[in-house]
Amino acid sequence: MRKITSLILIAVLVAALAGCGNTSSMETEKVYDSIALSAEIPTVYDSGSYMVDVNNPAEVVGWGDYVFVARVDSELRTEYTNLRQNEDGTITGKPYTVYSITVLKNLKGNLRENESIEFFKHGGVNYDGRSISLLEGDQLLESGKCYILIAAAESDGRLGQGMPNSAIELNASQIDTYSMDAEYAVYSEYVQNEVTCERTRYHSTYESSSES
Repeated sequence: MRKITSLILIAVLVAALAGCGNTSSMETEKVYDSIALSAEIPTVYDSGSYMVDVNNPAEVVGWGDYVFVARVDSELRTEYTNLRQNEDGTITGKPYTVYSITVLKNLKGNLRENESIEFFKHGGVNYDGRSISLLEGDQLLESGKCYILIAAAESDGRLGQGMPNSAIELNASQIDTYSMDAEYAVYSEYVQNEVTCERTRYHSTYESSSES
């Protein structure tokens, strides 16, 4: 009887390990056209808790390490973390959308301007491609458009954002007219009068080497 029990326990352990091992063979990134898909699949908005009042732009600006005008050049991929296979066989994970952007003008911080860099946002097309997850109050970025982006550096130097109301679309008919947009003047003022946010901060690998 003891031998049978031991064999059962071993079988259960092997099965559990096999289940855990399945995650190693899962794709950790996929390529989507999120804007095109957003017209075909539902968007699910997730609520969250934040260090600042996300409805107060001066606080959001104070949270950011960088505030800048950028053109979105292209959507590169969607990356997934915390992947898991559910009992019904479906795979879920946390999506992050990665873009290629060009910084046109720094308002806070000193990122390299006029060259392509990578930028990520929390949220994007879910692993099964059947829905989009976004933070409540957030939006996907669209290639070819200009935005004021409020961003933070990660500990590994990556640049991104995980807070709603931190991507403000500019209604610029041409890329070189962004400074004429009313939002540009408004956010320049917010940078001058930001509400300081005390938190651990890091430096992006895309900072200009000329920064002192």
